[in-house]
This record gives sequence, C-alpha cells and structure tokens, in this order.
Amino acid sequence: MKIYIFVIASILFLGTCWGCHDITEGFLEISKAAYTPEDSLIVRKTLDPEKDAIRIENGAPWVSLKMEGYLGTEPIIFSIESVTSVDNEKGAAEFIKHLTIRGAGALVYPQGTSVPAGRYTVSVRLTNPGYSKVVEDCFTFIVVE
Repeated sequence: MKIYIFVIASILFLGTCWGCHDITEGFLEISKAAYTPEDSLIVRKTLDPEKDAIRIENGAPWVSLKMEGYLGTEPIIFSIESVTSVDNEKGAAEFIKHLTIRGAGALVYPQGTSVPAGRYTVSVRLTNPGYSKVVEDCFTFIVVE
C-alpha cells in the first residue's frame, strides 16, 4: 500500500513539474478591441477662437477615447505600434514623433505641431505578462488646416 501511494505521488509530482513549463501566463484577447463609438478625431491645425476656446486657454491636447473590447490578464500595457498615411509617409513619420498613449489606450496628440494636413491611421500594441498583440489600423486622426 505504501509503495502504491508513493508511486502515485511521484507520478503526480513529476507531471506537475513537466507540465508547468509549457503554460503561458494569463491570456490576451483583442478580436473585439476598438475605439467606440468614435474611431477618428479631427485635429485642427488652426484653432477656432470659439470652438476651441477652452483648448486654447489650457493648451489642451487632442485626446481619443479609451480602447474597449479587449480582455486579458492585468497589467496590460499599451504602446503605439505604427502610424500610416496614404501618400504621406513623411507626414506619418513626423506624426508618430508627437503622438503618445495613456493608460487603457487613450491616444494623445498635442497642439501646435508642424505635421501636414492628412489622415493618419494608428495601430496599437497591447502587451501583458504572457502575450503581445497588435490591433491594426484602429484609430484615425484627420489633420485639417
């Protein structure tokens, strides 16, 4: 009986030791990740004294909503993966220099940059202890004069 218990305990112990090394910690699901209800933002290079009075007074940046629809083991870190623009890759390279991201994926673009007018599409990377995935082309900034 003692040998039987010892053999079963040994098998369970060895199975646990070998099995634990192949399991990735946590999970990250981004199939429904999006900026809702708005996935774009108009950025005016020339601010309107009436529409943008508070923004002018406070020097406030343009800020998107937070990303929604993702699931995963915390902490989840958001980073900007890329910025693209049709027929304006030089502008996209300049745009990404000024773009930042806050917790939960809120994108922040400051006032007063010299980025040319155009549409800039952003891809965001979500990373947690076991995974790193990109939500492609999930937000668009429309820069107008």
